[in-house]
Amino acid sequence: VEGINGMYLANKIVDNHIKTFITYNKGQTWALLPAPTTNVAGNNLHCILPFCSLHLHLEMSENPYTSGPITSKKSVPGIIVATGNTGMELSSTNLGMFITSDAGNSWRQIFDEEYNIWFLDNGGALLAVLHATTPLRQLWISLDEGKKWDRHSFSLAPLYVDGVLMEPESDNHIITFFGHFSHRSEWQLIKIDYKGLFSRRCMDGDYQTWYLHNKGELCVMGEKQIYMKRRPGNRCMLAQDYSRIYSSEPCLCTAYDFECDYGWERQADGICSPAFWFNPNSATKSCSFSQSFLNSTG
Repeated sequence: VEGINGMYLANKIVDNHIKTFITYNKGQTWALLPAPTTNVAGNNLHCILPFCSLHLHLEMSENPYTSGPITSKKSVPGIIVATGNTGMELSSTNLGMFITSDAGNSWRQIFDEEYNIWFLDNGGALLAVLHATTPLRQLWISLDEGKKWDRHSFSLAPLYVDGVLMEPESDNHIITFFGHFSHRSEWQLIKIDYKGLFSRRCMDGDYQTWYLHNKGELCVMGEKQIYMKRRPGNRCMLAQDYSRIYSSEPCLCTAYDFECDYGWERQADGICSPAFWFNPNSATKSCSFSQSFLNSTG
């Protein structure tokens, strides 16, 4: 996952079922993804861990002009948009689009079909275009991390959309659709300036802090990190040079940060206990009569 150190998503075969797992510590521990509580229509999903979870298609896009099944961006830490499904395993049917705004701790469903989704305005806005083999004339834009979507027409005639061009981290707010009106027509380019979505530049009061965490645990990869991001729904343009990481400080070490001593093994409760072949009472160093030695506690 781009933008957050040590965070990865992986699909794993468990009892002949493909399931999606997440890690925040470079693979030391893995967990299933919690499913959204409701679907797009607002109906309860009743998908409870560990029997039911969210599963994502993790293929990267081979076409540089489409977003592919999953996308994240370094300039938008904590936000991931992906194609997937809820249930016992990963499926190629009943697919929808899902988003997380808090680095995978919770997820929301935003569409019940497959869409290509791009980050606009340095990640301050989202652009969605239906992933379809039929011609299109509409796009969707969200300024509040996918909670609300506004529909816009980008072409008078339906266009077979082959891709979208945008200048990465550019300040000109222009995107270009390319495709063709029919299978026999020439290439078409449609330029869109979306600057009109915003009324002004963002000020200090338009930003909020966000704490990176793993199910409430603020220490991730040995650090407590606080990020800055625009308040969802504020119609202001992000400053080109605003810093994503607001502060970062190392955490105090706990017993979990250390390995067990030689001959000791970590148990499920985190305690180090002697291995079956190891006798902790035997002298670990040469010890003469009437002398003493310090032994390990694990």
